[in-house]
Amino acid sequence: MDDLHAALAVLQDALNRCRHENMRTPEVLAALDLLETNADPKWPFAQFREALDGYRSREWEQEGRWQTLNASLNGIRLAVARK
Repeated sequence: MDDLHAALAVLQDALNRCRHENMRTPEVLAALDLLETNADPKWPFAQFREALDGYRSREWEQEGRWQTLNASLNGIRLAVARK
């Protein structure tokens, strides 16, 4: 269970930093892979990965990316809690 909490913390950190930093990092992708292994549904993981793209976009796009990552992370938390 500690691995799951650590992986969720990595994703929360990515959300917190995504407006100013490129968070498509090996650590973030590994956290997604770990959490997705036994979780259902799978869509929030794919959505989180996709939202990591486009770091150097305009300010309004950065806000949209943050909102998508936030919603995806909420979905990931629910998916992980169900397992």
